[in-house]
Amino acid sequence: MLSHKVLKLPLRHRESRPFAAFVLLPALLALTVSPIVAGIMPPVRMKVVGADDGTPLVGVVALLWGTAHEGTITGHGGKQAILFAVEAASDQSGELRFPKQSFRSRPFFLNTNYEGPSMLLLKPGYAPLVLQNERRIVPTLAEASTWEHDGRTLRMKKATDDDVRRQAYLVGTSTNLMLGLDGDCPWKRVPRVLVTADRLFRGPGATSTLRTLFLNDALFVQIGCGSPKSFFEPYLRP
Repeated sequence: MLSHKVLKLPLRHRESRPFAAFVLLPALLALTVSPIVAGIMPPVRMKVVGADDGTPLVGVVALLWGTAHEGTITGHGGKQAILFAVEAASDQSGELRFPKQSFRSRPFFLNTNYEGPSMLLLKPGYAPLVLQNERRIVPTLAEASTWEHDGRTLRMKKATDDDVRRQAYLVGTSTNLMLGLDGDCPWKRVPRVLVTADRLFRGPGATSTLRTLFLNDALFVQIGCGSPKSFFEPYLRP
């Protein structure tokens, strides 16, 4: 006759799971109840001049934004969040003024990997200019809330239409971040930048963030952003 034996684990093994749960519970509770500190990007002021003669440039349209990725054990979780996005246009003295920006410091539940803020500058007849913070690849919240180029004078170079068109991909990579398919609708905060970028890169086969918005007008209405065509109509008038 075959006998069946019941396998009995030593006491220390049988108690390991309840003990592990008991140890981890306070850590999990701390994650859920710890206060979320709001992020703040202070006001930014800069000046833009022509690279050839140092003359202040009027009407330079600039986009300043910050992003973050969801962090996992292996790296990015695939999700991205726009922390803030704001635009400004240079005045008669070539000065750009961006107001203070407040944003959610933890757009993701467990872990947020910040990225340094970036800036895109556009003006017809001049080469697009992209700036980024450079001190650290993966910044802290404090570093992601600081613009390293604040107070600087930037020089933009004159460029032919062909020279500008060669940078269409670079500009599109920046402006496409403003699509906001998650329903956040960041494109509503930067209409002048998107219209200027569209006008810079027209021609056969050309595309832009603005045209992508128009082609998906019904989708953005469905996710609660409203109609891009209606929103941009005042900005497209001659």
